[in-house]
Amino acid sequence: MKQSREGRCVSAELPKRLQAWFAEHEERLQSCGITGDVQRSPEDGRTKTSTWMTLETDDCVAVLIVWSSGEAELEYGDVATGQVRRQHRDLCTSQDLLDAIETIRAWTRTEGGRLPDW
Repeated sequence: MKQSREGRCVSAELPKRLQAWFAEHEERLQSCGITGDVQRSPEDGRTKTSTWMTLETDDCVAVLIVWSSGEAELEYGDVATGQVRRQHRDLCTSQDLLDAIETIRAWTRTEGGRLPDW
């Protein structure tokens, strides 16, 4: 497991932090025409837990899956063209998570190609 700059890796906390980020920003996303959802893997003794966030517009769907190991998968699908984009990342810090969130948020540009103000 990677260490953060402070010497402490927080990857095990990242799935919960993704859920908290979504709860905090869901209303703002909706006001920008982005619908979303967050789900968690069951607490059934798995060695790795995960949280996944889905963001959708009329034109695209983007998903961020974060595991407690720090692994993350970012996926994007363009409804009109069928274009799919995938990216794997290894996250360790809260900033790594925010960077991944910003990437999928950018993939879900609002009408006219501009990003909503945050």
